[in-house]
Amino acid sequence: MSGASISFRKSIRWLPDDASEPTQTVVLTGLESGAFLDVRFDKASGELDWAFAGYRSAAGPNLTKFTHHIDSRTLAPLEVVDVGTDTPLPDGTTCEAGEMVHPATGTMTPYEEVWRDEAGAAALIVRNGSAEAASVWRARVGNWQLALGRRAAGGFWAWQATRSGPGEAWTRVHSTELGTRQELGYLPEDGCGFEWPVGSLVEWAGERWEVLVHFGS
Repeated sequence: MSGASISFRKSIRWLPDDASEPTQTVVLTGLESGAFLDVRFDKASGELDWAFAGYRSAAGPNLTKFTHHIDSRTLAPLEVVDVGTDTPLPDGTTCEAGEMVHPATGTMTPYEEVWRDEAGAAALIVRNGSAEAASVWRARVGNWQLALGRRAAGGFWAWQATRSGPGEAWTRVHSTELGTRQELGYLPEDGCGFEWPVGSLVEWAGERWEVLVHFGS
């Protein structure tokens, strides 16, 4: 399946509680490779709620497994259990149901999330270093960009950015405190004279990056 998606979470329900949406959650995914970034900021405080990146894969009929390679909540991301069953809803959204650790209790709890997906006409997803050691992941899909990373000293950073349309200026809508050029910069645009083939290693912003997803329009 080629292409990329932009997913917005509309609500989360920790059973048996009622559904709510305390965060702005955006997920950018390359549909063929399964590479994704998921960044969530608390609406009330503006603070980072959760950010992680990795790969999603089919684990059964309508069952999706998310393998975390970097995670703001843990230094052992591959140990995170993140599997959900997807059910299409009549209004075009999707209900994802499963079990994961409830951040308020620290225990595995059944959950239901409702998602709205949009297709992305152009996409670029990269990470620095190897799959095991990558400390920064970045994605641009359509009019959204996400970035997240862990500094050498252990601090975690992330942001969400959007724009009104192709060629318009990017604006960060949520962000942790940022410092270095690598943390601040936006990914380059298609048509700017660069060639980043999927699977290649490229030099950008003083770092070496592996190209996981790249197509444009």
